[in-house]
Amino acid sequence: MSIEPLPSPAAAIPHKDDAVLLDEIRHADGNRVTAVATVRPGTAFSDAAGNLPGWVGPEIMAQAVAVFSGCRSLRDRGESAEIGLLLGIRDYESAVAEFRIGDQLQIEVVRSSEDEEGRGVFDGSISMAGAVVASGTLTVFEPKDGSFLEAERARDD
Repeated sequence: MSIEPLPSPAAAIPHKDDAVLLDEIRHADGNRVTAVATVRPGTAFSDAAGNLPGWVGPEIMAQAVAVFSGCRSLRDRGESAEIGLLLGIRDYESAVAEFRIGDQLQIEVVRSSEDEEGRGVFDGSISMAGAVVASGTLTVFEPKDGSFLEAERARDD
């Protein structure tokens, strides 16, 4: 599933504006995504000092999973994926209480399984200066058709 050139994270995921935490996609194939993020103030997840609390790590990894889905959708349909849901995270560990302004984060997610209904499992990690500082296993769901979205929109009306 390689796409060349790689899109920007904002083009690959449905997040908008200050909700986008990733700065660059470095690699995307059929099983793995690597991305980079520089911690900056003013995001939807920043604390009062502009840092990202350690518990934001799963969101950072989930955005890399969204890149996986978005790149596949761009390749197959010519447009980014509409929606994906983070169903859960297991074994999340963070060696840092916060990711500080200016920290360079290297994010990697590797698909370990996926079923035909759209459920997938990804092993994720966040590294700084070559050392893993956070990791966990994400379970996600990507609807294969628009029926899920239509049902949700009807419920909101």
